[in-house]
Amino acid sequence: MYKTLLIDDSPEIALAVESALSPIGITVDTAVSVAEGLQKANATHYDLLIIDIMLPDGDGFDLYLKARNFHGYEKTPVIFLTAKEDVGSKVSAFSLGADDYIVKPFNLLELRARVECRLKKHQERSTEGDQVAAGSLILEVSSQRLRILGRNDNISLTPREFKILLLLVRNPDRIFTREHILDKIWGQDVYVTDRTVDAHICYLRKKLEQFSTYIESVPGEGYRFNPNPIFRPKLSHGLSQKASHAS
Repeated sequence: MYKTLLIDDSPEIALAVESALSPIGITVDTAVSVAEGLQKANATHYDLLIIDIMLPDGDGFDLYLKARNFHGYEKTPVIFLTAKEDVGSKVSAFSLGADDYIVKPFNLLELRARVECRLKKHQERSTEGDQVAAGSLILEVSSQRLRILGRNDNISLTPREFKILLLLVRNPDRIFTREHILDKIWGQDVYVTDRTVDAHICYLRKKLEQFSTYIESVPGEGYRFNPNPIFRPKLSHGLSQKASHAS
């Protein structure tokens, strides 16, 4: 069952969206402000966000950008549902990366069809995303193999080394503290120290050879993945390197 978060301060819109989606097994949680929307999105993962642009304490564009930084929301489908029908607002929404834009008043069956379409496409992309490429690295998720672009051999990684690298690669430029990495990779019920993370990063860097600079240390904070560092690669491997008009 899919879970959707609707951020809109109109009770009528909330009722309309719920009546459109609940018959097809999609649950709808609601928030009436930017602050409440961010709080709920951060506390619970939703499969889809439906956002009004004009909200009592801010605008939906700002909410969208902040929610994108939450873990797990990097590729979550987002639909803007708003009374703003000007071209400028539509262009802004799609420029930010929105998946759809629906203008109020809207038809319930059309809303349902669009939501189903976005969720289906997102699921298809997720199942097809077995291979993750970043810089010169290619990670094969199902087999937990790492390859270097231009080479035929695989780099042997332990399961935890692969999981750490995949976590960083899927969130480029995001800083992960050692505590966050411990929680994501080892879990909360296993007692290990921060030094364990440092040791795994060290081993991982050695195996990445000249691409070790992809994993950057951020003093006092943790680690992040940057596939575009300034470095000179070795040449030995052949690398030349949308109800009512309510807002």
